[in-house]
Amino acid sequence: MHEYRVDKIKVKISATINRLNELTKTHTESLDYMYSLCDGYKDKTVPDFDGLNWNTPNKYQQFESYDSTFWVKLVIPPKKEESGRELRFSVRTGREGQWDATNPQMIVYHEGVNYGTLDMNHTWLPLEWDKEYELYVYVHTGMENGYISFEPSLYTADLITEALMYDIKVPRMCMDHLDMNDFDYNTIRFHLDKACIGLDLRVPYSKEYYDSLIAGRKYLKEEFYQKVCSGTNGVVNVIGHTHIDIAWMWTVKQTREKAQRSFKTASNLINRYDDYLFMSSQPQLYEFVKEDDPKLYSDIKKHISDKKWEAEGAMWLEADTNLISGESLVRQILFGKKFFEKEFGVDSKVLWLPDVFGYSGALPQILKKCGVDNFFTTKLHWNDTNVMPDDVFEWEGIDGSKVFSVMSPVYAQPLSELLVKRRITSLKNKSCIHNLIYTMGYADGGGGTTYEMMEIYERMKYGIPGYPKVKMSFAMDAVEKIKDEFYQNTTVEYTRPKWTGEIYLEAHRGTYTSVSDVKKNNRLSEMLSLSAETVSVADSVLLGGEYPEEDLKENQKVILLNQFHDIIPGSCIKEVYDVCDKEYEDVLSRERNIIDTKLSSIRKNLSTQGGLFVYNPSPYTATQIVECDGKHYLAENIPSHGWKVIKEDVYDISVDVGDYYIENDVIKVTFDKNYHIISVYDKEENREIIKCGEAANKIVIYEDLPYKYDNWNIDEYHFQKSWVWDNVEKTEKLKNGIRIYRKFLKSTLIQDVVINTGSKKIDFKTKVDWHQEHLFVKAEFQTDIRCDEATYEIQFGHIKRPSHKNTLWERAKFEVCAHKWMDMSENGYGVALINDCKYGHSAYENKMTLSLIKCGTYPASGLDEGEHNIVYSFMPHSGDFKQAGVIREAYILNTPFVVDKVTKTEGHLPDTYSLIGCDKESVVIETIKKAEDDDSVIVRMYESFDGKVSTNITAGFDFKEVYFCDMLENNISKLESDGRSVKVNLRNFEIVTLKFVV
Repeated sequence: MHEYRVDKIKVKISATINRLNELTKTHTESLDYMYSLCDGYKDKTVPDFDGLNWNTPNKYQQFESYDSTFWVKLVIPPKKEESGRELRFSVRTGREGQWDATNPQMIVYHEGVNYGTLDMNHTWLPLEWDKEYELYVYVHTGMENGYISFEPSLYTADLITEALMYDIKVPRMCMDHLDMNDFDYNTIRFHLDKACIGLDLRVPYSKEYYDSLIAGRKYLKEEFYQKVCSGTNGVVNVIGHTHIDIAWMWTVKQTREKAQRSFKTASNLINRYDDYLFMSSQPQLYEFVKEDDPKLYSDIKKHISDKKWEAEGAMWLEADTNLISGESLVRQILFGKKFFEKEFGVDSKVLWLPDVFGYSGALPQILKKCGVDNFFTTKLHWNDTNVMPDDVFEWEGIDGSKVFSVMSPVYAQPLSELLVKRRITSLKNKSCIHNLIYTMGYADGGGGTTYEMMEIYERMKYGIPGYPKVKMSFAMDAVEKIKDEFYQNTTVEYTRPKWTGEIYLEAHRGTYTSVSDVKKNNRLSEMLSLSAETVSVADSVLLGGEYPEEDLKENQKVILLNQFHDIIPGSCIKEVYDVCDKEYEDVLSRERNIIDTKLSSIRKNLSTQGGLFVYNPSPYTATQIVECDGKHYLAENIPSHGWKVIKEDVYDISVDVGDYYIENDVIKVTFDKNYHIISVYDKEENREIIKCGEAANKIVIYEDLPYKYDNWNIDEYHFQKSWVWDNVEKTEKLKNGIRIYRKFLKSTLIQDVVINTGSKKIDFKTKVDWHQEHLFVKAEFQTDIRCDEATYEIQFGHIKRPSHKNTLWERAKFEVCAHKWMDMSENGYGVALINDCKYGHSAYENKMTLSLIKCGTYPASGLDEGEHNIVYSFMPHSGDFKQAGVIREAYILNTPFVVDKVTKTEGHLPDTYSLIGCDKESVVIETIKKAEDDDSVIVRMYESFDGKVSTNITAGFDFKEVYFCDMLENNISKLESDGRSVKVNLRNFEIVTLKFVV
C-alpha cells in the first residue's frame, strides 16, 4: 500500500460513518411539558401527581442545579408506526459531555412504575408505536453549582441505518490503534472500504438506499465478521457493571435513587439484548431498591433466576479494610453473604473491592473462613511509586491463608477499542493466563452500560483483527476461568506469583486521619457494640433475659454502612457527615442504653455485701484506676468479660509532680521549658528512653498541600516544611501529672500528661480546639531504641514494617495504618504508642509518630474544625511488646471499665464473674454474641503473638455441646468438653470461632 501522511481511505470511511449517523435520526420534534418543584427527594413513594403544583415553563426555563429535584409531566400522543424504525424519548439539560456522577439524572415513570432512566450518558429511552404516554420525569439536578435546562424531544431512529453505522464504526475505531503497515489494519481497511463503496446514499430511505444498506450489512457479516474476525490475542471477559459509591460527592439518600436508576437501566438492557449480563455487588444497594422500588426488585430477582444478573461481592458494601476492626470485616461478609443467600439463593465466592484504599493482611483468613476463595480489585494501579508485579497472584495473609486474586487496570469504563487493546497489551502475566476481566459501564455515581456500549460489544465479540475476542461474562465465571488457567500454567509453586501480607496502596494515605470524628465514632461504636452483645448474652444465659437481636442488628447495619470506603476514610462531602454524625450519636446512645439496662439487671441479682460494681468489657483480666462520684478507686484483677464488686476504698492517685518533671516509683519524666519531654528514665532498668538532645511528645505541624485529592492524600514532600507547637500559655500541676495549655494561630491545645503509681505508661489526655486548614498535626517521639522495623496492630494480629527506606517500596510507606498500638523494640527493651481513636502512624529510624489531625478542604472543608478529644499513651517496657502486655494495655484503654455503686443484695449471681475466659495471654477473646440462627452462643478469638498455643476456654454458663465453626456460624466439628471448659489449639494469628449450644 502506498503510504500517505493521512490514510485517505480511512478518512472516507469516517465520513461515511458520520453520514450514516446523521441519517439515523429521521425526525425530531420538541415536546411541551409542565413542571413541579420538589422540597427534597421523592423518598420511597411516587407522589400523587394530581396533587402537585404544576407550572408552565418559560421560553428559557432554567432550574437550580445543586442537589435540587423537580417533576416534569409530558403527554405524548400515539405515533403511527414506521416500519424498521424506533421511537425514542430524549432529554437535553445543557450538561451533555460532563461527568454523569454529579450531573442531572432522571427516572421516567409511566403508569406509576419506573419505566427507564436518563443521564449524561444514557440519553434516550425507546417508546412503543401507536401508544399514548403520560410520562412523569423525576429529575435530580446533580451536585454541581449553576443551572440546568430541561429540553425534551422525540426522535425516530432508522434501525438498519444505525446498525450498519455500528458495523462500520467499530472496526474503523479499532484501526486507530493499529500500525498502518500491519496486516490487521489493512484487512479491516479493505473490507470497510469495499462495504462503503457499495452504499447508495443519494436518496436516503429510498428502495435503492435500503437495498444497498442490506447488502452492505450482509457483506460485512459474512465476509468480515464471520470469516476474518477470530480474536487470537486472548479473551477479554466483559462484565456489565456499574460501581455505585454509597456516598461520596452525594449523600446516602441520593444513592438510594442512584441504585434505582442504575438497576433499571441494567434491567432494560437485559430485556433488549440477548447477550447482556449484569453484575452488581453491595447488598446494601439491593436492600435500598427492595425498600424503595418493589417492582424493580421483583424484576431483579427474576433476572437472577434467569441467570442474566449476577449478585456477587461477598461484603455488605465495599468497605474500607484499613480502618475497620477485624470483627467489622467479619460482619461485613456475614451480613453480605446472608443477604445474597436469603434473597437470591446465591453463595458469594468473590470479594469484590475494586476501589478500596489498600487491603489488610488479615483479609485472606477471614475470606477463607467465610467461604470466599477469590479477591478482585483494580485500585492498586493508583500506586504513586511502585508497580505491582502481577495482575493475578495468590494472596497470602498474615496467618498463611491464601486466596486467588485478580487485579484489573480497567474498572467500570465505557467499552472502547482503546481500553480493550490496552487491557490485553498491559497484562503482566501473559505466560500463564489468556482470559482477562473488563468491567463495562459508567461508574462512581452509577449509570452502568449504555446502548452504544452494547452495540460496540455486538461487533467486538467476533474478535476484530489485531484485537482479542470480547465475551460477555459473569464475574464469578471469569474469575474461575482465570483461576483454572493460573494453576494449570504455574505448577511449580516456587515460581507461582504470590503476594504475602498487607497490600499497601501507595496513595490516599491521608484517609487514615482525615475527618477525625467519623473514625473516633466508628472505633467507639465497634467497641460498644461488642460490649452490648456480651452483656446481652450474659443477661440471657444467667437470667433468661431477652436478647435485643433486632436493636443490635440495626445498630450493626448503621456501623457497616458508615464503613463504606469513602465515608470512614473522610473523602465525602459535608452533607454526608452531617447525617453520619447523627447516626453515630443514635447508635452510641442505643448501645449504651443496652449495656446500662443489662448491667442493671445483673446488679439487681447479685449476691453481695455492696460496694462498687466494676464491669470489665475487655478480653483480659485487668486492673484500672476508676472514678465514681469524683473519687478514685483501684479496681484490681477484674475478670475478662465480667465483673467484680470491690470495696469503696479511696485510692490516692498522687505522684511526685515538680515544675518540670513528674515521677512515680518506676519512672521519671522530665520536660524542657516548652514542655516537650526530654527524658523518660526507667528506674527499674536504669536506662534512659529518649535519645540525648531529642524530645518526645513533640507536637509538629506540617504544611499539607497534596498535589490532588486533598482529603485523600499526603505527599512525601510535606516533610519539607513544619512548625513545632512549642508555645506554652500556662501550665497547672495535677495530682498525677501536669496540664499544659498551648496556642497555635487560632487553635488551642490542652493536654494532661499523667502517670500512675507502679506504671511506666505515660498518658496524654488531649483536647484540641482546631481552626486551621491545610496543616497536618502529629505527635512525635524520638526514642533511644535501635531497630530496623516497627510492629503495628492490624485486625486480628499485627505486622512488621521497616523503619528505614532502603527501597522504593519501603520509602513509599512514609505513612501507614495501624489500629490501637504500634511498637519499636530492640533486644530486651522497647516502647509502644497506644491510642483510643487514631490510625495514621509512621516510624523512621528511632522516631515513632502518631498522626492527630489532617485538615484538607476538598471535597469539603472544615470537617476537622472544632474540638478533638484524643487519648494516647507512651509505654516504655522491658522485653518485647508481647512480654510487656502492650496488646492488653491497648484493649484496656479502648474498653474502659463501667462502674456503679451497688448496695447489699441477696441474689444468686456471684460478685466476681467472667462470662468467658482463657488461660493464655496470647489468645484474645474479642466477640461473644448470640448465634444468627438459634440461641447458641458464638465466641470468636484469635492468637495475637504470631505463634502456636493450646488454651482452655472456660465458660461462666452451662452448655450442652460446643462446635468449631466457620465465621458464617456453620458447624465444622464437635469438640470434647466437660460442660464448662473446652481445649482449643490455635496456630499463628489463627481466628477461631466456637459455638456453645446452651
